[in-house]
Amino acid sequence: MKAFILKKIAQHISSKKFIKRAIRVDENVILLEIDKTKYFFDLNKGNSDIYIDIDYEIAKKFNAPFDITLTKKFTKSKVLEVKVVERILTIKVETHLHFKKEINYIQFEFTGRYTNAIILNDNFVVIDALHHISENVSFRVVEIGEKLIPLPPKEIKEKIFDIDDLVIYTQNLFKIKFEKRLLNIKKSLLNGVDKKIDKLQKILNSLESEEELLKKSEVYKNYADLAMINLYKIKNKYDKFLEVEDFDGNSIKIPIPRLRNINEIGNYYYHLAKKMKIKSKNIQIEKENIISKIEFLQNYKEGIQKASTISELNIYKSNKKSKIKEDNIEQFYIDDFLVLVGKNEKGNIKLLKTSKANDIWLHIKDKKGAHVIIKTNKKKVADEVIAKAAKLALTFSGENEGIVDYTQRRHLYIKEKAFVNYVTYKSIKLRIE
Repeated sequence: MKAFILKKIAQHISSKKFIKRAIRVDENVILLEIDKTKYFFDLNKGNSDIYIDIDYEIAKKFNAPFDITLTKKFTKSKVLEVKVVERILTIKVETHLHFKKEINYIQFEFTGRYTNAIILNDNFVVIDALHHISENVSFRVVEIGEKLIPLPPKEIKEKIFDIDDLVIYTQNLFKIKFEKRLLNIKKSLLNGVDKKIDKLQKILNSLESEEELLKKSEVYKNYADLAMINLYKIKNKYDKFLEVEDFDGNSIKIPIPRLRNINEIGNYYYHLAKKMKIKSKNIQIEKENIISKIEFLQNYKEGIQKASTISELNIYKSNKKSKIKEDNIEQFYIDDFLVLVGKNEKGNIKLLKTSKANDIWLHIKDKKGAHVIIKTNKKKVADEVIAKAAKLALTFSGENEGIVDYTQRRHLYIKEKAFVNYVTYKSIKLRIE
């Protein structure tokens, strides 16, 4: 953040009078809506800036103690003073809380490594901060209840240039940075998905065909028959091969396995023959299962590639708080609601069986596709959450546009497997660009 631009933004804020809203919209981005102007304070270390009146979608709801304090102390507050010292912008406000006036400050520090937003009382004691800094990290402690020590003066050397329109300048700056950030997140997520696809593709390629497995079964059965007939020829159980003639008079070598009782060699090969025969029957099911997982991941890639906002991409990030481990079901979080998507028929069937009456079910209309469940926990689900979940239903059905039906799980009647009937429902029409 350039100091001379920070001064211009401070002058811009100084002409305003009332903070209508104060919230965090991303991990390190704070929105102050002052009069009719929205100021976004980007506090990402080493890449901080302020943007004015941009279109920034809220990544998720933040409910940390800092967020509660930020909203309480600054929403519906009167701006008393805006001051800039070097790369630090301080806004002094007056808030009416519990029928009494209260003076507080919010200090935005664009200081590289220690970039921060600090909430202070009228004695400059820390009420809370976006990032707490202990005495083990820095001489300047930023902890609740500690008086904030001013930073020592620092000479600023930077190139100053003319800015015709401050608002347009910040908007263009945001556009450049946002597109770069979006691209980097996409690249990281796509790399992770590609690795999963490659792994599954290698497993698929390594699987033998039904014909190969049946051929192996015949070979092992032949070994078993010949070994039983020629068992007397095995003089030493440590021999590696049993040389015999097959039923056509051809000489063959039968590998002698390490067995406690060499008389079990026939049963050993009969067992292998049976195992290969069973495997040949199941190999197609195994292949279809892997192919369905690859197709799901390819749709996953499509969803990432077509995401146009950070909040959309955040849905596709793996979530550490996921507790359910189900091979045929994928988990997402949308505004703290757990959203489950069936990866294949097995996953769809499982979702229908395990979802609760109040959960919301979504599916693309009149087409084959993934079943989606929003776990409501009996809470009201916002339309925005339903719209985002509907996009998942569209994406994982391999479609770019269509109508998605949704209803409470209690309104579904399961005909068989993952086929359902329903009468009470709503629909949402979507197009993914």
